[in-house]
Amino acid sequence: MKYHLFILGCQMNYADAERVATVLNKTGYEKTDLEKEAGLIVVVACSVRQSAIDRIYGKIDQWRSMKKKKKLVTILTGCVLPYDQKKMKKYFDFIINIKDIGKLPSLLKPLTQSPFKLSPDYLCVLPQYRSTYTAFVPIMTGCDNFCTYCAVPYTRGREYSRPQKQIIDEIKKLVKQGYKEIILLGQNVNSYGHKKGKIYIDNKPFISLLKAINAVPGKFWLRFISNHPKDMTEDLIKIIPKLKKITPYIHLPLQAGDDQILKKMNRPYTTKQYLKMVDLIRKNIPGVAITTDIIVGFPGETKEQFKNTLKVAEKVQYDMAYLAQYSLRPGTPAAKLKDDVQKKEKKRREFILNEVIKKTALKNNKKLLNTTQEILVDGQKSGYYYGRTSNYKVVKFNSSKNQIGQFIKGKIIKAEPWKLEAKIE
Repeated sequence: MKYHLFILGCQMNYADAERVATVLNKTGYEKTDLEKEAGLIVVVACSVRQSAIDRIYGKIDQWRSMKKKKKLVTILTGCVLPYDQKKMKKYFDFIINIKDIGKLPSLLKPLTQSPFKLSPDYLCVLPQYRSTYTAFVPIMTGCDNFCTYCAVPYTRGREYSRPQKQIIDEIKKLVKQGYKEIILLGQNVNSYGHKKGKIYIDNKPFISLLKAINAVPGKFWLRFISNHPKDMTEDLIKIIPKLKKITPYIHLPLQAGDDQILKKMNRPYTTKQYLKMVDLIRKNIPGVAITTDIIVGFPGETKEQFKNTLKVAEKVQYDMAYLAQYSLRPGTPAAKLKDDVQKKEKKRREFILNEVIKKTALKNNKKLLNTTQEILVDGQKSGYYYGRTSNYKVVKFNSSKNQIGQFIKGKIIKAEPWKLEAKIE
C-alpha cells in the first residue's frame, strides 16, 4: 500500500514528517507524492495558525470522495491543539500525538514480516530525509515560554533537548553521505540544554553544541532556527563568526514592536533591548542577514502601537519577515482577550508592514550587486536554477549543468526585494 504525507506548518513539521516516513517505510508502506495513488494519508499539521487548520478542512471533502471509491485510511498528527483534535475527530480514522508515532505499526496492519524496533523517543527515529543535500536536525522540541498567542506548549509540551552525542552522530553520518547544509531546529533553538525550573543567563549548552558541530570534518553550512530574543546572549552572538561553518543568517522573531503589546504577548524583552541585540549582531557578524516573525492585529493593538512596529522594522532593516494576521488559538491565554482588530484592518497593517520590509530587503540586496557569492543550488523552475547564498538569500541563474545539491560561485547582476540574479562563473 502507498502512503501520502500532507504537511502543514514550519520546518519542524517537515522534520516530523521525515520520521513518520521512516516508521511507515519500516511497516512496509511505500511513499507516493500523488494523493490519488495513496491508500493511507497522514496529515502532519500545525495548530499555530488558523490558516493551516483551514487548509485541512479544505481537503476533507476530497478525502471523503476518495473513500467512496476505494479503501483509504486517514491519520492526523503533528502539532495539533486539543480543541482542533476534538473538532477533527469525526473526519480522521486516527489522531495521534507526534511523540507517539512509534504506535503507528500497531494502528496499521504491518505489510512486512521483517522485525524492527523503534525507539520510544520519537526524536531518536532516524528520518527518511526529503533532500539529499539539506537536512533538518531537531535538537530540542517543546517550549517553556508560554507566549500568550502560541499553541506550541499545549501541543508539544515542555522543552526537551536531545543529547549532544546523539545530534553529533546524526550530523557526522549526514556529512559523510554528502549533505551540504545542516539546519538545527527547535521551537526555541537557542535555549538548547536548559532544564525545567532553572533560570539561565548564558548559552553554554548551545554554544558547546555549535562548537562540536563546527568541528565535524567536511564542507557544509550550519544554520539554526528559531531563536528567542531572551536567549540570544552576547556570548552566543560573538562566537558565531568564530565558527566558520555557521552561516551569517539570524532569524530573530520580534512579534511586535510595541512594549505594551510585547508584555501582553508574554515576550520578556523590550524594543530597546531587541534593537540593542540587533546592533550587536550587525557589529559582530559580517554580512549578516536578519529575518523575523511579526504578528499584526494582536488583541488591543492600536494604530499607534502598530506604528511602533513599523518604526522598529525600519530601524532593524530586515532582509525578510514572516508576517501573520493574529488568529485566535483556542486554549491559549490570548483567546480570553477580545479579538477587537477587524480582519480588514489586520490585512491593511500586514500590507503596510510588508511594504516597509520590502524596501529594506531591496536596499540590503543591492549591496550585493557585483559581488561573487557562494550558492547552494536547490532547485529548478521555469527554465532557471535556484539556490541560496550563505546568508539565506534566494538566487536565480542560468546554467547548462544540473548542479542541484552542489556549491557554485556566481556574480550577482540583479537585485530584487526577495530574490537575486547571478551569472555563474
